[in-house]
Amino acid sequence: MSTIECKNVFFKYTDEQDWIIQDLSITIKQGEWVSILGTNGSGKSTLARLINALLTPTSGAVTVAGKSTDDEGEIWNIRQKAGMVFQNPDHQFVAATVRDDIAFGLENAGVARDEMLKRIASASERVGVDDLLFAEPHRLSGGQKQRAAIAGVLALQPDIMIFDEATAMLDPKGRKEVMATMKQLHERGITILMITHELEEALESDRVVFMEHGKIINDSKAEEFFQKPEFLVERDFHLPYFLQVQKHLVENGFQTNYLLDEDEWVKSLCTSNSRM
Repeated sequence: MSTIECKNVFFKYTDEQDWIIQDLSITIKQGEWVSILGTNGSGKSTLARLINALLTPTSGAVTVAGKSTDDEGEIWNIRQKAGMVFQNPDHQFVAATVRDDIAFGLENAGVARDEMLKRIASASERVGVDDLLFAEPHRLSGGQKQRAAIAGVLALQPDIMIFDEATAMLDPKGRKEVMATMKQLHERGITILMITHELEEALESDRVVFMEHGKIINDSKAEEFFQKPEFLVERDFHLPYFLQVQKHLVENGFQTNYLLDEDEWVKSLCTSNSRM
C-alpha cells in the first residue's frame, strides 16, 4: 500500500528561476523508513514541504494517503496524516509549557478534552518527555526540545512523520536521543521520511533516495546504496570512520562487501582475524 506518491512533479517558486524539483516521481509505502540524501540545493527539503502540503507542485501530482495536496479541502487532513518535524525545534513552540504546546495542535484539530489528555500522556511517554510536561520549552536541552516537538506531532496520531534535518542543530547526545525516538516510532509502524545530510543516520533506514539538481539519481535499499561509497566520496560526503576502513579493506582485497552495522562488522573482523 502506497502512503506517499509523487508523479512527474515540477516545482519552482517564481517563473524566472530554474526548476527546484524536476520531473520527480517516487512512491513510499506504508511502514518504510526512507532517507532523502543530497547535496545543498538538491531540492530535498522542498520535496518534504511538497509532501506535507506546505507547497503545491507547479505541475505534476503529490498524494498522501490517497489525498491530493492540490485539494485545499484536504490540506489539514494531509498534515494530520503526515506530521513534520523541522530543523529548529524553537520554531515549533507556541506555548509556555511542553504540555500546553502539545495541547495546542490538538485544540486546533478539535480533539475533545478527555481524549486530549490521553493523547498528551501517551505521546509524551512514547518519546520520553512525560517528566518534562510542565517545563518551559526554552529551558530544555536541544535533544529534549526536539523530542518535545516530536510529541506534539505524534499526539495528532499521524501515519507518516517527516523529519527535515531534525538533528542538524543538535549535539551528539541530542542527535542520539532523536534517532532512538525515530527508531521506536518506525518499530511501531509509522512511516518515516528523513531528510538528512548525515550518513550515519541514513544507515538506519530501509531505503536511501539521493537527489541532485531537483532529480532523483539513485533510489535503492540502504544495504545496496552503501555498497558504492565512491558515489558519496565523489560528492564530498564524509564517510563514517568504520566505512572508511572497510573501503580500504575492500579496495585491497581483504573484504568483499560492506557491512552497515558497526558492531556486526567489528565481530566479523575479529572472527576473520581469529582464523588467520
